[in-house]
Amino acid sequence: MNAGCFNELIFTPIRTKSDKVTRLGSILLMAAFLVSGPLVVLVAEQTPDPTQRPLVVSVVYFIPSDRKPEPDYRARLDRVMTHVQQFYREGMDENGYDKTTFELDRDPKGSLQIDEVYGKEPMRSYGRNDGAKVRLEVKEALAKKQVDVDSRTIVIFQLLLEWQGNKAVEIGPFVGGGGPRAGTAWVYDDARLDPQLLSSREPGGFFGGPCSLGEFNTHYIGGIAHELGHAFGLPHDCETERERPRRGASLMGGGNHTYGEEVRDEGKGAFLSAASALPLSVHPLFTQRVTNPAKMTCSLTELTSKYESEQLVLEGRLQGGPDVVGVVAHNNPQARSADYDAVGAACLSDADGRFRLCIEDLKPGSYDLRLSAYGGTGDSRSFSFRYNVDPEQGPDLRPFVDALWMQKANAAY
Repeated sequence: MNAGCFNELIFTPIRTKSDKVTRLGSILLMAAFLVSGPLVVLVAEQTPDPTQRPLVVSVVYFIPSDRKPEPDYRARLDRVMTHVQQFYREGMDENGYDKTTFELDRDPKGSLQIDEVYGKEPMRSYGRNDGAKVRLEVKEALAKKQVDVDSRTIVIFQLLLEWQGNKAVEIGPFVGGGGPRAGTAWVYDDARLDPQLLSSREPGGFFGGPCSLGEFNTHYIGGIAHELGHAFGLPHDCETERERPRRGASLMGGGNHTYGEEVRDEGKGAFLSAASALPLSVHPLFTQRVTNPAKMTCSLTELTSKYESEQLVLEGRLQGGPDVVGVVAHNNPQARSADYDAVGAACLSDADGRFRLCIEDLKPGSYDLRLSAYGGTGDSRSFSFRYNVDPEQGPDLRPFVDALWMQKANAAY
């Protein structure tokens, strides 16, 4: 599931026999569009009363009508969520944001607070695409406890993984989505799910085929960390080729399948990328600052692009409100049907809104590049560019040049 919905401008050259005239026409056309109405920006859909919303990640246990809770699940899921919490803490620290992480909803004794929700139907009634169905039942059940799931970030552990002999079959949804003030992650629970087993090489797990108990936990605890990232509003983000041999896989790329493998000496594991850490550094769950949604009205007043050292270098300036804290880029090859291979880059902006980004791993082909500016409230504003990379000449820089002229045309009006 995508982490959020962006309404974006896409800058791409239109080519005909008269390329120069057509590009000018494209610029004027976009300028007319900009005059006709304001740019739509990403804003959280809900505006909950901040006095009623604790800044914690809440955990729900969803039990279909034909299943029973797994034995001792509360202590086990406490270990799972604490492990994921620590992964984010270490990842933020590695990216220079101290040891900040999200808080978990805990009872007065310090144990993980888990709300049980009994499903209305048997397990087989909840399919892979039934996230909304599960969430609606959770929402209705928790509303009776005066809990509004629309104003929280929640992880729903579902008993929707079925064992058929030694084979595990995924029945229900395993996805996530959200933003800076609310989100949901749908994941599985199982008696074998326990971070204490990450180091195990004993057989007994299954993921696409028989595997060790350690590998089973790599995929499913890694999946929990990954889908929670989507619930925070993070998109997919692949590691660079330079990072892969040294750091492993980015959590929001393929890191959900390498998480914790280093404790078995089977790989480098997973890490939190800079492109994920920057948005989290202003996320209310990480800052513990209650904020209302804020429209990002910033615009690109300066933008230059160049190709050097086999990198696309973007330098620019974003002005407007609220103040821009930093900029994240996701460069996605169009040849791929999904965005799992989108390579990220991030940088903080200075007091004047200036930034400098270096985009790596440019191979011949077409790309969609999304540039997202983040404010201190966690809200963001995105610009998109579509460009090509020639095997000999490098990237076509014209879409970035056109973008600046469009912004200037808008400012003139």
